[in-house]
Amino acid sequence: MTKEGSTEEKILFGKYRLLHKLGTGRTGTVWLALHLGLEEYRAIKCVPRTCADYETFRREALILKELQHPGIPMIYDLEEDPEYFYLIEEYLQGYSLYTLIKCQGTLKQADAVRYGMQICGLVEYMHSACKQPILYLDLQPHNLIICNGTVKLIDFDHAASCLDANQEEQRYGTVGCAAPEQYTSDGILDQRTDVYAIGAVLRFMLTGTLKQGVFAPQIVTEPLQSIIEKCMEPNMDRRYESAKELNSVLRRLCIRELTVNNDHRAGPSLIINLAGVRPGAGITHLSLGLLHFLTIQGYEVLYEEHNRSQAVRTLARQVNARPDRRGIYSVNGCFMKPWYGPAVRLEEPLDFSVVLRDYGTDWKILLEESARDHVLVTAVTDSAWEACYIQRAVSALMDQQDLYKGKKAVFIFRHAGQGYSGRRFHIRDWNGLLKQSLLYRSPEYRDPFSRDRSTQLFFRSLWDGISGEAGTERSKRGWLKGWDTAKGAVLRAAGTLRPDAGSSGSSEREGERG
Repeated sequence: MTKEGSTEEKILFGKYRLLHKLGTGRTGTVWLALHLGLEEYRAIKCVPRTCADYETFRREALILKELQHPGIPMIYDLEEDPEYFYLIEEYLQGYSLYTLIKCQGTLKQADAVRYGMQICGLVEYMHSACKQPILYLDLQPHNLIICNGTVKLIDFDHAASCLDANQEEQRYGTVGCAAPEQYTSDGILDQRTDVYAIGAVLRFMLTGTLKQGVFAPQIVTEPLQSIIEKCMEPNMDRRYESAKELNSVLRRLCIRELTVNNDHRAGPSLIINLAGVRPGAGITHLSLGLLHFLTIQGYEVLYEEHNRSQAVRTLARQVNARPDRRGIYSVNGCFMKPWYGPAVRLEEPLDFSVVLRDYGTDWKILLEESARDHVLVTAVTDSAWEACYIQRAVSALMDQQDLYKGKKAVFIFRHAGQGYSGRRFHIRDWNGLLKQSLLYRSPEYRDPFSRDRSTQLFFRSLWDGISGEAGTERSKRGWLKGWDTAKGAVLRAAGTLRPDAGSSGSSEREGERG
């Protein structure tokens, strides 16, 4: 390693291949590395000897050794050479809270409170895990990592036991998060110092800034504003006594709001099942495009592969991604779970609000597994002879009409652009089955992770229809295109679809103006 932190040799200690820099802090640089023997990722913190002596560096490792918590990285080893100390620890794959807020915007209050409770749990554990409370002392958005909706804590170079923290000659912290007592050499530091920082992080999640100021009413309700203000009282005697007490207050607020909004759910609030009427219809391409769109819109969404295409593992290999403990990969910022087969039992991912299940063309398995779910999306291409495949798909649903009655179905015609032949499909009512069937045309897009305008407009309209917002002016102006526009872009009462013998140019042109 050079003093600037670049790599002269790509291999450290004969077993760690340095891949790229993850971040730079006050005392050192953190690299992502691959353990060559185990083929596992590691995070390696490199601290120049000019910034710390061995005992100061070793203290962080000893603290991590004592903290055995899934939200805190495991320590694997210590190394050193003539210029650097090296701390080898578990690599936590995810985004910092700072990056999440800056890229996707501020959080809804309910989400901020849920993350706040997780942060309180981490801090509470640190305060109670050892005989002497361990104070973190630098709780801030860069040091909180969001991994599949779970908050984890990194960078413990400021952490110290309560006794040691009050004996330090120098004190550090992050402006906007550090409590007033951290700015003086004689101020007492205790658990309430970390409580102050939790309040600052809560405010950041809601406002996007660490600067103190007045909350706008539409950003945060009065009860939560009062909680944050109590956390950040300059007089520490007026703050919550502990992270445990703060956690209880946030939990009561969360329960009260859930009761008022009747919004208590176990697991995802929306499960979308996707299937193509035949191989090559492009259902996986469509699923990944919808996944990417929802992810960049800030939704907590998971793609589940319920087919044998191996698409997730193929994408993961391209970016050297590895699964977490629940078997979930992060690719291009999107969370994906490959097909593991019926013999594998993994922890259910209950922290996602939307789950996309791609069944390929396996309608039999789809109908066996998904009767309780909300939405079915089917992809076909623009060939006129594919009406027979559509009829088969709908007939399969007819056989299960008791289970699917009242559910929403969406039919997407892939690549049906301006040159579409104009053939129309009539929907005949069949006992009210699939009462809200939607027809869409999809534009051509080669990359499902594309952000071009036409693709984004299409997925916006599709999501509006799936989530119950179809019929809004935005949907009508977007890519929502029924083949019989004179009867409305949203065609109700699903039954069988059959090709009309003739075409209707006028209806088709009206539909394109949408």
